[in-house]
Amino acid sequence: MSGLLKQLEKKLSIVLILMSLAVVLMLSGCSGTEEESRPASSGEEEAYTLETKVEDVINDPVFGDYGRLIFPADRTIDDDLTLQDAGEILTWYNNVNPERTVAIANELRKQAASGEQIFYDIYTDEEKREDPDKENTGLFFFRGDPGAKTAIVNAGGGFVYVAAMHDSFPHAMELSEMGYNAFALIYRPGDDTACEDLARAIAFLHEHAEELQIDMEDY
Repeated sequence: MSGLLKQLEKKLSIVLILMSLAVVLMLSGCSGTEEESRPASSGEEEAYTLETKVEDVINDPVFGDYGRLIFPADRTIDDDLTLQDAGEILTWYNNVNPERTVAIANELRKQAASGEQIFYDIYTDEEKREDPDKENTGLFFFRGDPGAKTAIVNAGGGFVYVAAMHDSFPHAMELSEMGYNAFALIYRPGDDTACEDLARAIAFLHEHAEELQIDMEDY
């Protein structure tokens, strides 16, 4: 009987030692900083930070010549303005979220860098030559599920400028995450021109619905 007890005690000791080692290993794996323990892909893929200059986003080669339309094309943007202070150029708006601004800029860059077309002209080159103001128009595409319903999101700005970064990109991005295909319209400020550009955008989407893989019924 005593021999059996000794064997059980020995086995129990081994089990306790193994359990202790497991706990130590678990704790050592969790003891690093948040920076060390987070997935490597999360931080390294983010090209922009709060300290990134707005001009650097606008001029990022990945966006081609439409980078200028990510922020209001009709506003004067200081060369040193950073993303965390982008609210300074969004007149009449409060509570501009800098982290959201950075997230949107990074998402746009990620999609463009992956080869996705994220911007679509709504006017032809000939039309833009005849009316140069039409150069600063177009649709930013926040993709949802192929064939899903479509939303067209129009930012405010008092018909003076287009506050897309705060007033249409965030909504379009949320809709795309829900599966909808969302387009943020960059229009010419002015009540007549804005409505004209919206009508043209709607017509463009109807004409290219199959190519874009969107459902324009009851948009």
